[in-house]
Amino acid sequence: MSLRFVSAAKSDKGKVRASNQDGGYAGVNLFIVADGMGGHAGGDIASAMATQHVAQYEDAYSDSESATAALLKGMKEANQKLIDTVNKYRYLAGMGTTLDSLVFTGNMANVVHIGDSRVYLLRDGILKQVTKDHTFVQKLIDTGRITEEEALYHPRRNVLLRVLGDSSDEPEFDVHQFEIQAGDRFLLCSDGLYGYVPQTIMYENMRVADLEEASDLLVAETREYGAPDNVTVILIDVIESDETPQIQSITWLGSAANEVAIKEGKGPDGFLEIFSPIRWYESLRERLAREEYRSEKDPLLSKAISEFDGKVRRFRIRGFVLAFLITSLVLAGVGGVYAYTQTRYYLGVQDGKVAIYQGIKESFGGFGFSHLFEKSNISVLDLPSFQQDLLSRTISADNLKEAQTKLNEIVASIQHG
Repeated sequence: MSLRFVSAAKSDKGKVRASNQDGGYAGVNLFIVADGMGGHAGGDIASAMATQHVAQYEDAYSDSESATAALLKGMKEANQKLIDTVNKYRYLAGMGTTLDSLVFTGNMANVVHIGDSRVYLLRDGILKQVTKDHTFVQKLIDTGRITEEEALYHPRRNVLLRVLGDSSDEPEFDVHQFEIQAGDRFLLCSDGLYGYVPQTIMYENMRVADLEEASDLLVAETREYGAPDNVTVILIDVIESDETPQIQSITWLGSAANEVAIKEGKGPDGFLEIFSPIRWYESLRERLAREEYRSEKDPLLSKAISEFDGKVRRFRIRGFVLAFLITSLVLAGVGGVYAYTQTRYYLGVQDGKVAIYQGIKESFGGFGFSHLFEKSNISVLDLPSFQQDLLSRTISADNLKEAQTKLNEIVASIQHG
């Protein structure tokens, strides 16, 4: 038995974007997702060029070391290619892209990662994020300054610390190598998916057996959640088979699906063309949401972290005081409600006997408002069916005296009968 790979891939420009700045490639053993830096001139150019260059390293590698070395070489070359392009066409300054590449060798998965696109692994019903985002907010999460939930709304959530492209820094990559097994399902995606769709929903859709349906559902969920960004997803199933594997058709996605053409024109911005003329107003419309690259050594980031820490300390002090006040008020309110419920009684059933309970039968959040006060010797089975029905729904009383009176009436009715 040997392992083979079946994939399904989809890319969508989303509800708002005028062009698709995501690029992708689903091959035989190699799979790639790239996300051009939104709002920058040439984001789609960057993702297309990088994806198309690294895809040339599709091959049947004999071992993980040679496969990983080839991907690193291809991604470094793609980075230099983007730099050379910017040097030639200065109006493209600032363009960049994330890039995740996954190649299989035998029973090993080999991932090379830069940026904030992601690779996930679904195994035995458990979804695991393989890669870690190279972002400012991820740095804050790693140092315990914010939670993952707070990162979704942080004002600097779009700041990338590592990308391919126009940067003076040498690109740093994360490499992940691990064994795979039949039944594994991989997901490569841009932040247009995980940035808007809750992970629980991603998980449920990833479990759909049919790969094509699952990929369609994931993309559809981004629209359902109102995501304005481009989205690209690649799903890969690891299958055990002794049959001669069929050649998997190659799929190019988003910006990488067409030839890149860059033309110089009149004016300081020149003229950029990729498949069709780019609508430059997109970058203006998306200015507030666009991603930007900052070096991890950038003093502005250190300043932002120190400022943020100061705010966090003040917020935490205020938060503790506010939480104390709110908790006190809530406890006082709950205490008042509970005290009121203890003035009430009702008749119910305990161990098959008619019983008096103090409080009310209802509960809230698993917290009950009643307890057994007195259990009689009267068996519920000795009662007429209508009284059994009433007891199952409880017979309420405004006070203990009224509850005891109703119990005595039940006793009398049995004795009379």
